[in-house]
Amino acid sequence: MMTTPIFGRSLHPFHSSVGDCIYNAKDKVWEISIRLFEDDLTLGISQFTGSPFSFQKNPQVDPILEKYVRNYFGIQVNQKRTTPYRWIGWESVDDMIWVYLEIPSDQELSGVFIENSLLADSFPDQTNLLQVVRNAQKRSYLFRKNEWVQRLE
Repeated sequence: MMTTPIFGRSLHPFHSSVGDCIYNAKDKVWEISIRLFEDDLTLGISQFTGSPFSFQKNPQVDPILEKYVRNYFGIQVNQKRTTPYRWIGWESVDDMIWVYLEIPSDQELSGVFIENSLLADSFPDQTNLLQVVRNAQKRSYLFRKNEWVQRLE
């Protein structure tokens, strides 16, 4: 697969994120990590805020990124969208941005509706994979156009 370098980076031919939602029994918390391409997220946040955004040049990265994530990643209970998770933070690794969240709860997530439409407004071909793991059980959910909200089983 060939990519074209732009400003010293390579463009990728697809738009996707990968997330894990893993239950930590010791702390009774669901730990969520989401990996996004930095260039995609930079464009998405720029469109979201209406002004150019840069992870390197913006001192307000945390509140801007948190607001963006809360707008596109949430949980629906009784047809109401909420974001009952704690914002832990983020880090940059190579050309990826890792976002970290927590849901303090010892309850199963089965039956809960999750919305994961991160970057959907910026890229029509965007897909977001979320893997949910508790004990030895692992389920994967693929969020994409017309399927941004899914019921966890």
